[in-house]
Amino acid sequence: MKKIFLQIGATRDGQNPYCAVAQREGYFTVLAEMAEFVDYQSQCLELPFDLILRISKPENPQQVMQAYFNAGLLEHPQVVLAGFEAYNPCAGRVREMLAASDEHHSFIPLDKYAQRMALSKAQTGVAQPEFRFFASVLSIRDARDALIYPCVITPVDGGGGLGVWLVKSAHELDKTVDKLVNTLNYGGRRFTGYIVERWLPGVEYSLQGVVCDGVAHALTCCQKLTEQVKSADGAISFYESGHVAESAQQLPAAFQSLMQTCCTTFDYRQGAFHIDFILLDNVPYFLEMGFRLSGMGVVSLVNGITGQDWAEVTFHLEEGKPFHGLPPDAQAQALGQLRMRQPAQLAAAELWVRSHPQSKVLPPLKLPPVSAARHSPLYADVTRHAGILGTLRLAAADTEQILAVFNAIVATNTLPRQEDLPCAG
Repeated sequence: MKKIFLQIGATRDGQNPYCAVAQREGYFTVLAEMAEFVDYQSQCLELPFDLILRISKPENPQQVMQAYFNAGLLEHPQVVLAGFEAYNPCAGRVREMLAASDEHHSFIPLDKYAQRMALSKAQTGVAQPEFRFFASVLSIRDARDALIYPCVITPVDGGGGLGVWLVKSAHELDKTVDKLVNTLNYGGRRFTGYIVERWLPGVEYSLQGVVCDGVAHALTCCQKLTEQVKSADGAISFYESGHVAESAQQLPAAFQSLMQTCCTTFDYRQGAFHIDFILLDNVPYFLEMGFRLSGMGVVSLVNGITGQDWAEVTFHLEEGKPFHGLPPDAQAQALGQLRMRQPAQLAAAELWVRSHPQSKVLPPLKLPPVSAARHSPLYADVTRHAGILGTLRLAAADTEQILAVFNAIVATNTLPRQEDLPCAG
């Protein structure tokens, strides 16, 4: 019997690590993706799949399965995984449709608001920023005087920072609402709702791991470097430019508790995850959980720190194989990467690399420059995932050494002196 792997959605960082694992293990690999995005990414990247199903709505499980069978694939796929966050619910629905019995546990990912409410209703004790739900953008404007400022507006079913805005005062709200009215989700869809929450001035982290039979295993913990980006009219959005990973073997008890509580509360028993939170006064405040591999090249950080192939571990879990945790010899150093979108940042990074040859600037995935109208299915991808000039990759003894370099490059100020930053190769 032919072994078939079905991936719903291509990765936006061009890595497609699931496909590499599947092909090593003898699977026939199939990608279901929006036709426009296949054409767009194929201009700079050869998608490695054996068969590509070009469809209009990869978020629709019925359309995915119809295209699958119309392609003459009569055997069910043994492994179904999403390559991109927007299509994670669809992957869960497809697994549910293919289940051999009603007793099969098929997890359907919760959106960001459902996650917040589940944690609140279960009285888990997990800290969260104060938040409210709004079904439409205009209803946020109507509640102007009832909001807590500064606040962050986040679509409940977005991804990659799309549609996330910081509003510092009531008089700034209108320009942010105007932007959100004209912002569509991936594939040209409307967002299904919004969270408005209190902005917390803490340090943002992300945990990467897997859950096996309901037991959560952390692999790495990343400290994030998030830039505030001001548009021409003064509206402020966020851009996650940097991640610095360390092994999660010595994970703080509060982080460990947050991770397991989230998996248990959301009934997530099997698969990859990342959890984003803000640390403020030594308390982790939950932001969101992604039921997938991280994007933006973080998979390579996890692999480099742990010696474990995160995609391979996840793929094996979907095959029904167990995972027993990290080996005892995971690296003690930190490993970071900084994605640069400004020429001045790239120049500063290249200057740093010339005097620190153990670091390197990785070339970007050169997505073609296109002009996409706001109603285009490609608009979200073009605005959030294009424009990377290069990625600085750097290893050091600890996170703070790497962040010192990254912060200097982001600010394009004079870099710290070499003796102040003994970075490792």
